[in-house]
Amino acid sequence: MYGDKIRSIREMRGFSQEYLSQKLGIAQNSYSRMENNQTKLSSEILEKLAKELGVSPMDILSSEPFVVNFYGANHGSQGNFNTIENLYTGQKDLYEKMLSDKDKEIYRLNKLLETLIAKK
Repeated sequence: MYGDKIRSIREMRGFSQEYLSQKLGIAQNSYSRMENNQTKLSSEILEKLAKELGVSPMDILSSEPFVVNFYGANHGSQGNFNTIENLYTGQKDLYEKMLSDKDKEIYRLNKLLETLIAKK
């Protein structure tokens, strides 16, 4: 879902959960549930969150990787990522997690196929 992507963008921006929950006008534990995929985003919160993170709503909802533009973001007082190296590190970590998840899913599907073939 979108929780990992929201967390990654938030961390790359240098924002805390408390900061974003305050900007969104929601409780911190409600924000935490969004990042943990325990609640769905309303369209209103999605719009506000995308604006605060400096991305489009589709960047959040899409399963595609994203590119973060740090120079046009609404950083507020908490933004602390000022170098391109931090962007690459943050994106690299996200891509590695996505690749790991993909590899685990491929492994699981291969095992399922092996089981189905063996039952024939």
